[in-house]
Amino acid sequence: MSINWTEEVEKRKQSFLEHTKKLLHIRSVLDEENGTKEAPFGEGVRAALDFMLELGEKDSFTTKNVENVAGHIEFGEGEDLLGILCHVDVVPEGDGWSVDPYAGEIRDGKLIARGVLDDKGPTMAAYYAMKIVKESGLPLSKRVRMIIGTDEESEWRCVDTYFKHEEMPTLGFAPDADFPIIYAEKGLTDFDIRFKEGSVQGGQAELKLVTFQSGLRYNMVPDAAEATIDLDSDPTYLCQSFDEFLKENELEGSYLMDSGRLVFRLKGISSHGMEPRNGRNAGLYLAQFLTTLPLDAEGNDLFHSFQSIFT
Repeated sequence: MSINWTEEVEKRKQSFLEHTKKLLHIRSVLDEENGTKEAPFGEGVRAALDFMLELGEKDSFTTKNVENVAGHIEFGEGEDLLGILCHVDVVPEGDGWSVDPYAGEIRDGKLIARGVLDDKGPTMAAYYAMKIVKESGLPLSKRVRMIIGTDEESEWRCVDTYFKHEEMPTLGFAPDADFPIIYAEKGLTDFDIRFKEGSVQGGQAELKLVTFQSGLRYNMVPDAAEATIDLDSDPTYLCQSFDEFLKENELEGSYLMDSGRLVFRLKGISSHGMEPRNGRNAGLYLAQFLTTLPLDAEGNDLFHSFQSIFT
């Protein structure tokens, strides 16, 4: 059997774009705070999973929802199982977009949206590859199964849950981001550093760190950071120091007084954690500035661990 694969792809190009855009329209960001039994990771995440499963069912694939956090789309016959591991959750969109991050706008021949590369575009491309093979009637000696995750950007609980109930593929790959250059998932280490209040002793300081906040997800370079300092003195010199720091590092930021507390805000550039060089870490820059101030013992101890990054 001779098949012109390019021609088969061109036949389906318009429907591929339409389905990809519809998937991109869904804001499938982790939302456990509003999670339910039917949608443990949030309504948007569940909607993206349902969209793929309903598409597979419509095209006469075998589909299955696994505990509302994962699922699969399958065709073919055989003892061996080829797994195509994809995910439909995305990291938060962040700030600084010039277009609606969920509109799926095409500019200069490029589709722009949150998740277009990671991983909704590759997921839909893999689905259409399965669709072309299935509709061509090619005989298969293996089952082909797209496994759809919904928590890849956070804790991979979708994968853990899925393989408690389903078989492990004989072989597989993960079309994520710049496929086929990227064809597998890497390991990650996430950790938290916690300080108990009062655990660090020291003398009185002019400035007391009250809060420090930065980042939305472990695997994102944070594009914003904020710190609140309690002080009894005139904040003028602190504001001047902050202005100089921003100018020296070509950064954007602001400050304000709020009920006797000075709030610093710094703006960076967000990027995926796998490409930190494409971003500017607002949290690290603000931490760097704060190490220059006479903070209380707990504040100093918190930022001491960052010193090796700055030098």
